[in-house]
Amino acid sequence: MAWNEGYVTEIPYTPGFYHHLSPANLQLIPLLKQVNHQPITRPFNYCELACGLGITTNILAAAYPHAQFYGMDFNPTHILKARSIAEAAGLTNVNFSDKSFKEYAHEELPDFDYICLHGIYSWVSEENQQAIAQFIRKKLKIGGIVYISYNTMPGWAITAPIQRLMFAYNAKSQASAQKQLEGSLELLEKLKDSKALYLQNPGALRRLEQLRNFNRSYLIHEYFNQHWKPLYFDEVHRAMTAEKLTYLGSANLLDNMDNLNLPGEAIQELTKIDDLAYREVVRDFYLNSTFRRDVYIKGIEVMAPAKQIEILRSMKFTLAVQVENAKMEHQTSFGKLQLQENVYKPILEFLRDEGVASLDQLEQVMSSHNINLQRLIQAILVLIGMGYVYSMIDGIDPSSAQRFNSMAIQQSFEDDAINFLCSSIIGNGVNVNRLEQWFLAGEYDSSKGLDYIRQIVDRNNLKITREGKTAQTPEENWHFLKESAEAFAKNKRPILKRLGI
Repeated sequence: MAWNEGYVTEIPYTPGFYHHLSPANLQLIPLLKQVNHQPITRPFNYCELACGLGITTNILAAAYPHAQFYGMDFNPTHILKARSIAEAAGLTNVNFSDKSFKEYAHEELPDFDYICLHGIYSWVSEENQQAIAQFIRKKLKIGGIVYISYNTMPGWAITAPIQRLMFAYNAKSQASAQKQLEGSLELLEKLKDSKALYLQNPGALRRLEQLRNFNRSYLIHEYFNQHWKPLYFDEVHRAMTAEKLTYLGSANLLDNMDNLNLPGEAIQELTKIDDLAYREVVRDFYLNSTFRRDVYIKGIEVMAPAKQIEILRSMKFTLAVQVENAKMEHQTSFGKLQLQENVYKPILEFLRDEGVASLDQLEQVMSSHNINLQRLIQAILVLIGMGYVYSMIDGIDPSSAQRFNSMAIQQSFEDDAINFLCSSIIGNGVNVNRLEQWFLAGEYDSSKGLDYIRQIVDRNNLKITREGKTAQTPEENWHFLKESAEAFAKNKRPILKRLGI
């Protein structure tokens, strides 16, 4: 078989940062489940399998200079980019390899505290799935965490025939992947217009409509992959438990809270199911799940409830958004769930006024709002899960993160590959788009102010969008640019400063 083993390598995968893979996020799952885990302020070893362009691994390496990071991806084009980012950012604690899963297990590597796989397990052959399991068995420390995300059934059931048809269309020709993609989408439109019964299905029609607007690189990698196969939870669980791993929960904090995602009748039915794997499969049917972000651990040391509370009380938190932009609703598979403003708004307002606060401080203040400790803890976890609040980390040297950010901001004048900057204060990446990075550049170098940005915008024929409206004239473009700079300075810049950016 060719070295790519049925996976698309003609074009690189889409660049992106995935915050669920951050140790700062992953440490919350064992804490939530009252399981002991090593503090992330201590040295640790981290591995991302199938790291793509290495943006997530590089940002995390910059955020945790006291740890060692390893990334592998069998596509040498990806690894070339990952290494160039690391070199440009001056990162010395990250290593990238273009080995296959099977080859990588035989490399001279340390044992890992974290092994993460994002969006790969349900895209590779069974042989490679076995190689991944063997790597975990060989290289994961006792007490170590595995993050594994994958396409899930039954949510993909309606789309699986579309993927199969698009793959078959691609396989019959030697044309470029881009041309084959457009041809496969045209075929689906023709089938719909000529009354193919499958494409009269409302769910299939909705998916076809969505495909028109998706990133083309994503579509090629998702739909032209030979081994694409959504999996049920129990299939993955069986493979992980065979490697002595225990399922903890979802890396998406909100997914762990049935009361936020399911109606009472569903919760009642699920409480009758004792078998964990079967329960999760049934739960996925309730939610029509399409994607899972599962967290496993090797060995369980139960944490005393008092210790959990002690750790939570010592944690500090800060705002990730402006209070007025925080919507008091959570979108579920069953519709929108309204959050209790009398619980969430006082917390957000206190964090706005104080900048940073520990749970201990919040508990003292929120008692006057009749918010007890348990409600406060759940509210904080919900706010973190919604992206409105960050948990903070003390004592990490910020210089590595600052070097990464300087590199990324400089790189933003050449391309828009890195839309996240690094914060060692939260141990995570923060979304800062290309235009916002240009505004930051103007702060550090007065010669790169608005007039300089305007020249770049005009030279590249870029159109500025404000509040959903795209500029249509040069005058309007300049007006939108100035408005965007003012809004950034007023709203987002104070948040970034708190995060050391």
